[in-house]
Amino acid sequence: MIDAKDNVPLDARADAFPMHNDTAPSKPVVLFLCDGEHGVSLMAAAVMKSKASSFFDVYCAHTSSTMHTAQASKALIQFQLSTSGITPCPLAELTLTYVDYLVAVNPAAVQSGLPLPRYGKFVPWDVTEHSDAGLVAVLREVNKSINYFLSLYLFR
Repeated sequence: MIDAKDNVPLDARADAFPMHNDTAPSKPVVLFLCDGEHGVSLMAAAVMKSKASSFFDVYCAHTSSTMHTAQASKALIQFQLSTSGITPCPLAELTLTYVDYLVAVNPAAVQSGLPLPRYGKFVPWDVTEHSDAGLVAVLREVNKSINYFLSLYLFR
């Protein structure tokens, strides 16, 4: 709140003067990690971004040197989900040193032996157990898992 002692001009913009050193808290960081085989971390990041981007900063990474994203992108398009602003990167090239939530979307994601960033909470999933039914089935499982994640960590 601004009061008389702040000496703020009448034509000042609201973002030009912090109110008593008030700063907006940063959003928690969620990193989705997969093995890169089906591009599942990309799908999870796209779903999370579409549902809760105003509450979380969302990133995705993979443990392999490359991620197969073509089929994942096709599955996302069927549900009108965009990957805009999401750039999957190999875990070895990840610049994040700390994440609030590290979500391993399949067991193979953490079996690579690569060092993980520091994290506040580790969340193990296995959404690829239905991968033989196709990536649309995996995407549905991702959606269910994200809904559960949001019910636990957002709406508490």
